[in-house]
Amino acid sequence: MKQMWKKGLVLMLAVTLTAGSATTAAYAAADTENQKEETVYVLAESDGTVQKIIVSDWLKNLSESKSLYDRSELSAIENVKGSETSRAARDGRRIWEAGGKDIYYRGEIEKELPVAMQISYQLDGKAISAKALAGKSGKVTIRFTYENRLYQTVQIGGKAEQLCVPFAMATGMVLDNAHFSNVEVSNGKLLNDGERTVVCGIAFPGLGENLRLTGADITIPDSVEVTADVTDFTMENTVTVADNSIFAELDAGKMDSAEDLAAGLTQLDAAMEKLLSGSSALYDGLQTLQSKSGQLALGVEKLAEGGARLQTGAANLTDGASELSKGISELTGGLTALDKNSAALCAGAQQVFDVMLKTADGQLAAAGLTLPVLTPANYSSVLEAAAAAVGEANQAPILALQAQLDSYHQFYTGLQAYTDGVTTAKTGAAQLNTGAQKLEAGTKDLYDGVKGLQQGVQTLQKNTPVLIKGVSTLTEGAKKLNGGLTEFDEDGISKLTGAAGGDLGGLLDRMKATINLSRSYQSFSGISEDMEGQVKFVYRTEKIAKK
Repeated sequence: MKQMWKKGLVLMLAVTLTAGSATTAAYAAADTENQKEETVYVLAESDGTVQKIIVSDWLKNLSESKSLYDRSELSAIENVKGSETSRAARDGRRIWEAGGKDIYYRGEIEKELPVAMQISYQLDGKAISAKALAGKSGKVTIRFTYENRLYQTVQIGGKAEQLCVPFAMATGMVLDNAHFSNVEVSNGKLLNDGERTVVCGIAFPGLGENLRLTGADITIPDSVEVTADVTDFTMENTVTVADNSIFAELDAGKMDSAEDLAAGLTQLDAAMEKLLSGSSALYDGLQTLQSKSGQLALGVEKLAEGGARLQTGAANLTDGASELSKGISELTGGLTALDKNSAALCAGAQQVFDVMLKTADGQLAAAGLTLPVLTPANYSSVLEAAAAAVGEANQAPILALQAQLDSYHQFYTGLQAYTDGVTTAKTGAAQLNTGAQKLEAGTKDLYDGVKGLQQGVQTLQKNTPVLIKGVSTLTEGAKKLNGGLTEFDEDGISKLTGAAGGDLGGLLDRMKATINLSRSYQSFSGISEDMEGQVKFVYRTEKIAKK
């Protein structure tokens, strides 16, 4: 029975990783209104060395409070989904003016991670750096080693012991079959779609020490190793998820016997059922997506045709706007030149008019008429009065003089109106020229935007067959996942539920302590005392390729 329990425990540990991700309720106490969900993104070099840590926090305002109190060690905090602001409180907390909404923010931090990850490489049995490995061929071994650094002192059987906060480490990578073959992974699974091999490995650093299983007939892994035959080595980014909620579904307060432990495992069984339902729904959804792929392809074709016509129209509009701007610019220049001569032209006409009026004054005086000095404003009335005074027999010369002056006065006033019109036209042309320049610039921006749109549509059109193929592959993978999970549930978890029993010794105490440690670690960057939280870590390594 003891041997059966040990083997069952390993299976249970693998399942709790998945079951823990299927629900977040384990962290939410019944009397807790608001919660904090934290994701820590670790950007690392290809050997696991940390480059930068970015933390994304979600404050769940379940109580719809106007203000949310939070604790955080982050710097450069940025609200990523709203305009809500925060301020520092006297007790060191941060107050978010939430207005009843959830708060999503991120920031940076320099702090030691609870689990360190080191990645080493071998080529044909010899150690090699990732940089040197790029482009090489041979038998390659990639080893992910995880070191749990997060220990706390607990009481086990009346004695103080150091136990680590349990973390499940799930490392995944996608390997191109053009470069990788005969791929194997320890503590994990492989999925091959013919073009790529998806690798997923699982480890539980420090958990074996917690449960004192080290040295027994089974071991709980603290590393993942991938081997493959490689040609021209290149590898995309790897992703590792660290989750400390592996035992969060179990109730340590009710775990006093093997029977209680079996009851706890029943909870895992129920969680597994939820997971199976979710994978089935995933498969159904992908089938729907696949059935709509044909419509997507047709829509992309129509979009490409419309984009081509739009690009042609935008090009014609740009050319026309350019010609219009050029013409208006030339018109503005001509009007400006005319306007410069308007003042001189009007002054010359005024001078001629003055000479004509002065000459008329002299002629009238020589004729013996004493009249007011003639001006452009009074000459007409003065001459009319003079003609009436001399009588009809002598008025002919005066009327002829008046007609001559009327003719020039008409020219003079017309010239003034013309020059005023030139000035007004010049002002309007300048405004029109400014608008034409803006129109020309705008049509160029429009053309550039349409050109970029068309290029994007052409790229989408080119990759639509790849997308449809990828959906088909994903659908088939989801089908295999659903089938595999069903088989795993039938052959593993359902049988495991009734497998606990026998004399477990101090294992129950250690499991209870481990569960409590898992529940107690709720945040990496800080959390307010009135919140419950959960945290996970996502490690992303650099791509390895020849420069």
